[in-house]
Amino acid sequence: MTRVLLLLDRKENQQLLADELAGRHEVVVGDSDDALDQDFDLCVLDGRSLDRLWEQVRQRKERERPLVLPVLLVTSRPDVKMITRHVWRSIDELIITPIEKPELRARIEVLLRARSLSLALRQRADEAEQAAHTRDEVLAMVAHDLRNPLNVVLSSGSFLLDTIAGLEPQEEMQLKLIQRAAGQMNRLIQDLLEVAGMEAGSISVEPHEEQVDDMLRSACHALEQVASARGVELSCEPDASLPAVRADRGRMDQVLGNLVANAVKFTPEGGRVRVSAGLDGEWVRFSVADTGVGIDPADLPHVFDRFWQAQRARDGGAGLGLAIAQGIVAAHGGEMWVESEPGKGSAFFFTLPVA
Repeated sequence: MTRVLLLLDRKENQQLLADELAGRHEVVVGDSDDALDQDFDLCVLDGRSLDRLWEQVRQRKERERPLVLPVLLVTSRPDVKMITRHVWRSIDELIITPIEKPELRARIEVLLRARSLSLALRQRADEAEQAAHTRDEVLAMVAHDLRNPLNVVLSSGSFLLDTIAGLEPQEEMQLKLIQRAAGQMNRLIQDLLEVAGMEAGSISVEPHEEQVDDMLRSACHALEQVASARGVELSCEPDASLPAVRADRGRMDQVLGNLVANAVKFTPEGGRVRVSAGLDGEWVRFSVADTGVGIDPADLPHVFDRFWQAQRARDGGAGLGLAIAQGIVAAHGGEMWVESEPGKGSAFFFTLPVA
């Protein structure tokens, strides 16, 4: 049964409303100004109470968000002008006296329906969050359990390639295909474990003083052959004047590698990828910019979402790379964002603290 709180200074109106609502609702008569601290689904008050309690009402509604906590004002027509400064900051509906019972019941029904819908939506959101949490736990367990047999496949394939002499070309190719597929599975499993660690707040970084130029050159060097094979110009623009940053070098190689690899992947032949950095106050801002296809404005809000990929990027990946990269940067205290225009390319940025 829904709970209706009555806060009316006019006792005769309070009794009339209590008698009218009793039976269909649990009626609670507020006998002090702290009555707003208790649980209720609808508050009915008059102009005098609102004039005295409007700030408490506003604060209580604010604490309840995003749930709807409706407030109904019962007032005479002359009083409306006197309390206008408080009305729409504190209440959701008003009814003018003298009150017609059918109108009162209808307005209360509408307000309580809004309350009920907001409660149902919160329950569904909680259930969805719990389902996502359960999914992540299962993924983490499955990924962890797959690592041991997968490592056996990788090591056995390497052993066969290194020790068996006189393999036919077809046999050697099949062994290399096994290794390549196992390597891809291993990377996907590692991504799943990284995401599980991010959700648990346990992503680990061990920052040390690192030179920005070395980080940029390393990222470009690792992918220069891939870029060359695709006909993409990959340029590294170091700046020796930049101060060192506090960073986990292995983790940041992972971040830069992901950004540069994506930029090369989505830049057509003849395009350019530019990797650079610059000072931004107490931070160093890194940039990976390309002249590729760009990102649709509708896709931009989802770029860093887990398990999400733009339609153009659906090539069998899990859609975790950018989410992991953003999580690593956040673990360093920095931020990551993207700017893009379809047909003109994209630029990914992230910041790291100066050492």
